[in-house]
Amino acid sequence: MLIRAATAEDAAEVCTVLRRSIRELCVADHQNNPRILNPWLANKTEDNLRGWIAREGQIYFVAEIDGRIAGVAAVSAIDGVLLNYVSPDYQYRGVSKALMAVSEGWLKEQGQVVSRLTSTATAKQFYEKLGYLPEGDAKTGRSGMPSFPMSKAL
Repeated sequence: MLIRAATAEDAAEVCTVLRRSIRELCVADHQNNPRILNPWLANKTEDNLRGWIAREGQIYFVAEIDGRIAGVAAVSAIDGVLLNYVSPDYQYRGVSKALMAVSEGWLKEQGQVVSRLTSTATAKQFYEKLGYLPEGDAKTGRSGMPSFPMSKAL
């Protein structure tokens, strides 16, 4: 597995990974309810991803296996871990864990001593296994989907 910074050329494949991961692996969160799923997917476009990848103050990492993007993470020095998704084709192969290790390392390089993120119900147990603890109460978004603020000392 190779983990590297994403480039604008990765936008299409990253977009596919994000959308498939949400649709196929986060069913417990969206329950195939269009009122929840559609807003979650709405901004996951190639154009948006090109812009996000180029944005100052944050970095997107991709995990490659056999030349294919297996997962993607984004991290900001101000907001912490912004996202961490794995392709359904590579679930349970250590992709998300490796992306988190690189993301946390990047945060340390930026002088951060705490990593913060907001988890879905699907990913909450994964983050707990990595040492993340609840930070405040669960929140409910406009779509009704709960999210869980979490943090970890680096």
